[in-house]
Amino acid sequence: GIPPYLECSSKGDYRFSAFFARIKARGNKSIEVLYQAAKIMPDGRTGLTWKEVKGKWCTNPEFCKKFYHQLWEEYLKENPDLVPILLNATGVSDMFGKKGSNCQATSLWKIRQDYLDKQKVF
Repeated sequence: GIPPYLECSSKGDYRFSAFFARIKARGNKSIEVLYQAAKIMPDGRTGLTWKEVKGKWCTNPEFCKKFYHQLWEEYLKENPDLVPILLNATGVSDMFGKKGSNCQATSLWKIRQDYLDKQKVF
């Protein structure tokens, strides 16, 4: 996108931060907690806390990437009042995001585009 960016982190609009975005249907856990717990570590451990696994390599990266995106979709379905905010954003950013890792800004931008594409169809 283009500036001004919707900052999707705890330093911006916290409602779009994986640490603060909670999914009621999943025990009111945050997206970050759910995503990090889904990682399978090389020694087979899973269900770990975000502090134990954040930034560490896992054996199921493709699953985790899809799961992370799915969690954001679920969150927005539970919080439809946030969709217009996302749709009106000209760009999104995550100041903590790292290239090649799952990032809320990337997922949210893709979801935004999906919403816009659906609006064009109907």
